[in-house]
Amino acid sequence: MILATTNTAIAQIPALDASVAQDVLTQAEYEVFRDALPNWRDRLIAMVLRNTGLRVNEVLGLLVKECALEGPTSIIYVMRLKKRRETQYDPIYINPGLGVQLRDYIKGQQMALTDQVFGNSGTSRGSHKITARGLRFVFEKAGMASIGRPVQPKEFRTFFVQTMVDGGIPLAIAAKMVGHDDPRTTQRHYNALTVDRRRVIGEGIRV
Repeated sequence: MILATTNTAIAQIPALDASVAQDVLTQAEYEVFRDALPNWRDRLIAMVLRNTGLRVNEVLGLLVKECALEGPTSIIYVMRLKKRRETQYDPIYINPGLGVQLRDYIKGQQMALTDQVFGNSGTSRGSHKITARGLRFVFEKAGMASIGRPVQPKEFRTFFVQTMVDGGIPLAIAAKMVGHDDPRTTQRHYNALTVDRRRVIGEGIRV
């Protein structure tokens, strides 16, 4: 018996939009990216974002008086931007090594207690200050030079949540750490699929 054969065109799979296809930063990528940043200020901002999961504007709005860095533990006190009606500060414990670097940076810049550590305040144009727009530009440029793609400051929240979830921290606790009252918000926005997760899922489905 002879079977007739026909040429069937293979459907082309459309390329995914970069925002969909992009994976969460890995620790190795983060370290290469951090070390490629041009100065101490920008590296410290990346380290604070990585270590806390704070929003970009929360980090840039951080005041010197909100940093308790002299004791055995290092704490920064943050007024969550999404909870402006509240007057209670959220204590964020940070890695002691990062606390020492923040303390030394603040002292080296001779800042007053009411100064913002990183961001511009009003008409302030200090050489050590940066705006959110300026930070995005710096991160994009450093990302392209170091890991071959632009890095957005907001990626660090996803990276922070993913690190906690991968480490066995319940999503409800991860939600509290990034200032979400409802864990579903964290699940929807910040629990991403990494390359390893995609591989495990793909290889685990029976043929």
